[in-house]
Amino acid sequence: MSQNWQQPQQPQQPQQPQQPAGYGYPQQPQAPQYGAPQPQYGAPQPQFGGGFPPPVPQGRPGNPLLAVGAALGAAIVGALVYAFLLLALADTDSGEPKITQFAYTGVAVGALIGFVVAKLGGRNPGLWVVGALLAIAAVFVGELYGYALIIHDTTSNMAEKMGGDASSVLSSNEIFFDHFSDLFDTWKEEAEPLTYIFMALAPIAAVSSAFRLSNND
Repeated sequence: MSQNWQQPQQPQQPQQPQQPAGYGYPQQPQAPQYGAPQPQYGAPQPQFGGGFPPPVPQGRPGNPLLAVGAALGAAIVGALVYAFLLLALADTDSGEPKITQFAYTGVAVGALIGFVVAKLGGRNPGLWVVGALLAIAAVFVGELYGYALIIHDTTSNMAEKMGGDASSVLSSNEIFFDHFSDLFDTWKEEAEPLTYIFMALAPIAAVSSAFRLSNND
């Protein structure tokens, strides 16, 4: 008997085994999708905001005219205090008065003027110079008016001891205003090197006081 002819079967293509995702098998990377947020790796990048930094404060504003006026008033008060303190420390009972020089009053007057200038004028170096000039003027006027007080007190004591009329003695204001040149000459003759040193401390104290107060505001 004849065998039926059969068409030979085509060999089957070997199929690649599918690798299951999971432990031990790395997953295939997916293609990036445009428009989707990308993951960020590492530390976050700093974000810079727009605009400008805030301005640095320039200090407390002041009123220069008010500061100068108040400093002038403080200089007048300081000069009077200086003069009367000079009289209080002087010995006017003897024929020739003995005057005691001191530095603390001049420093206090300068510090007071510097405080007023800085408190009312703000951080203004030009006003510090004005305060220094007013401080040395206050001490100078205090010295001269103090000498006028001492001369008047000494002359009055001598008149009373001699039995004269003390009311006829020139007052301290008359000595200061009407005989200022004679008073100034007397002051120059009696002034000592320490007198000028003490006068120089007043403007230094004024500038130092104004500088410290301005920096603390």
